[in-house]
Amino acid sequence: MKFTKQLLQQILFTAMEVITVNVDELNRLDAATGDGDHGTAILTAMKAAANSSQKDGNLAETLVNIGWDVMSSASGSTSTLTGSFFLGMASTVKSDELDLNETIEMFKTGLLNVKTSTKAEIGDKTLMDALIPAIDAMVALKDSNNSFANVFQAAYEAAQKGADSTKELLAKFGRAKNIGERSRGNLDAGAVSTAIIYKAYAETIKKLEID
Repeated sequence: MKFTKQLLQQILFTAMEVITVNVDELNRLDAATGDGDHGTAILTAMKAAANSSQKDGNLAETLVNIGWDVMSSASGSTSTLTGSFFLGMASTVKSDELDLNETIEMFKTGLLNVKTSTKAEIGDKTLMDALIPAIDAMVALKDSNNSFANVFQAAYEAAQKGADSTKELLAKFGRAKNIGERSRGNLDAGAVSTAIIYKAYAETIKKLEID
């Protein structure tokens, strides 16, 4: 298996479909500590990403297009951070068919670019509680002779564990930080949506490897 533009399109459209199903639940989670619109915001971002992936261009150009289209799709941190991730991914792509190590490196540089847009780290009750573990799990399997399916499954499992951990965390960013201790006891919507997206990626890639 290789990571190609076609694979990118498939995982993005699957993620968009799964977020669509979960949009109300994500808004409900966000309403407990924030504005109650994260589901709508991440759905807007993923729709922009999926639709942009169909534009002409090679893999690197497509990732750049996705990044900018996501950023311009809506205001707010969700589109900014999601768009930054795709722009970061593009910076390391040198061909249209990436092997597993090149794919892992692409996701790693996506995270590095996100870190230039936010100071949030693990433990701050944000999407980074899921995104950082997901990418770290992928990087840990670099040069391991693993399959794409195993690597993305590891990323999903780490993201899910990170998302689950946010329930008892104290929010340190966004509107949620203003409610102090009342932010505990609720899952962070951004971390949950990140886990949902990586689950979609993992399940899509597993099915493609089997087929």
